[in-house]
Amino acid sequence: MRRIDRYVAVTVIKATLMTLLVLTILTFVLALVDEIEDLGKGEYTSVDAMIVAACSVPRFLYEAFPVSALIGALLGIGGMANAGELVAMRAAGMSTWQIIAAVLKGGMLLMLLVVVVGDGIGPVLEQYGNQYRLEKQKKQITFSSRNGFWAKDGDTMVNIRQLTPEGTLQDVSIYRFDKAGELKTMIHAGLGEYRDEQWVLGAVRQTRIGKDRLLMERKKTLEWRSVVDPAVLSAAFIDPIMLPAWQLWEQIQSLKSRQQTAARYEVTFWSKVAVPLTTLAMLVLAMPLVMGGGRDVSAGQRILWGAMLGTLLYLFSRGFSFLVLAMDLPPVLVVFFPLLVIVMLVVWIRHLAL
Repeated sequence: MRRIDRYVAVTVIKATLMTLLVLTILTFVLALVDEIEDLGKGEYTSVDAMIVAACSVPRFLYEAFPVSALIGALLGIGGMANAGELVAMRAAGMSTWQIIAAVLKGGMLLMLLVVVVGDGIGPVLEQYGNQYRLEKQKKQITFSSRNGFWAKDGDTMVNIRQLTPEGTLQDVSIYRFDKAGELKTMIHAGLGEYRDEQWVLGAVRQTRIGKDRLLMERKKTLEWRSVVDPAVLSAAFIDPIMLPAWQLWEQIQSLKSRQQTAARYEVTFWSKVAVPLTTLAMLVLAMPLVMGGGRDVSAGQRILWGAMLGTLLYLFSRGFSFLVLAMDLPPVLVVFFPLLVIVMLVVWIRHLAL
């Protein structure tokens, strides 16, 4: 029985890896087409576009893995069904639930790999790609980290801890140096807004550093002209979706401790948690689709059904996450509601097959 379990798991793994390979190529091509539109900006070349496109692939693979797992399971199990192997397994005393368990074993092994790539390596690569694109297009030295966005603006270093969805800066620090590289002025602002092609800082504390004293003054507002414009910030600031789950959790706790809204981070965090669970649910969904189709259903038909159903479920889960954010619903619903829909589909398909 263990050999049969291993055979089923390996078959599903091979079919899913083939699906992921095709999806990787397709995702890379689509990302490259999107990047080609920016060719010629600054020093951005076709090679740079390929590098940035490649950096964005792992995250998309992670998000779309449940669909890949469904198609891979339909291919693998469907092939065994067409060859009469499922009938032979049932005749040997293997129940449907044992076959599902074998499929899930293969799915969990793949899930470990995808989590490492998509939620470990993926965010790092995408942050690098985003920063690489910005430096090539804007010819500006920037750096994004958990401590916000850093940029070099002539003889000035700028640190922006947070950018709101409305484009307002929060917790801004500006460090100005002289030609000898010595710090001369420090400016801290609680917030900043972009007006008339310049930033207007609010709640400002400015400190001038002399040879033997510090001169501090406070201002309600301060005009700040900088090459750091909203377009640069929106491109360089780390989007929540580029953060791994553990950093998202830390960011959520940090925002809540400062009594700031963390809804966007919470929805993104629970969306990442939902991927492994949705993947397992998709693998279970593949079984009634195969069992209900019979041996006369071709592999092409199964792929088509799986691709259509999986894509619809993927789009539904993505749309539902935006709905949760817009209607201020509990973010954890991002996990449970799509799972409930898949369970209902499994029950409904099983009922039709009986």
